[in-house]
Amino acid sequence: MHALIVLAHPEVDSFSAALAREAATALAATGWTVDLDDLTREGFHAEAGRGDLRDPPAGLLQIMRAQKRAAAEGGFAPDVAEQIRRLQQADLLVLVFPFWWFSGPALLKGWFDRVLANGIAYGPDPYVDGPLKGTRALACVAVGADADYYGPDGVAGDIHALLNPILHGTLAYCAMDVLEPFLVFGADGRDDTHRTAELDRLRRRLTVVADESPIRTSPLRAQ
Repeated sequence: MHALIVLAHPEVDSFSAALAREAATALAATGWTVDLDDLTREGFHAEAGRGDLRDPPAGLLQIMRAQKRAAAEGGFAPDVAEQIRRLQQADLLVLVFPFWWFSGPALLKGWFDRVLANGIAYGPDPYVDGPLKGTRALACVAVGADADYYGPDGVAGDIHALLNPILHGTLAYCAMDVLEPFLVFGADGRDDTHRTAELDRLRRRLTVVADESPIRTSPLRAQ
């Protein structure tokens, strides 16, 4: 089994980076082959556009239509094509990122925009079928505040609802098997003892990740 770990954090020595390295070590120790994709070190940029295509149209760029054509014709630019190749090899996708402004950082959104392309990550039957159907997906999220701040009655709202655009709107949209997210609360203000314990918890979680049952995601509804 092969895992792709995508690290989306601008600092290579961040706690998110430590989580990604721990995930790589833990998975390798249980027999996985591992590809650690540190987007910052890779020089990945977040903006989708004409540079993603070998032969962009002369007129207005309609990105999803252009991606569909590129997927059919092998028309992605080399950097995007390489990211796509790495994704397509994965049985497990682990996204490691900090929770900033109720979402992931720009690097993560850019990776979604550029790599989870039409015809590559999804097709005409989203949520039900697609090229990535059966790929397991785990979001590993470093959250600055404590758990009660993001609980069901927390002032910021339920973290699972706040992550819904990623869990349901992105990963499940691509028909992936979405796993319960791994959440590290108090990632900013705690001491090294707390962080070491969380790294150990991640290691233990990943020893059984191949046997986990996916969660059921669902669209948000107005109250």
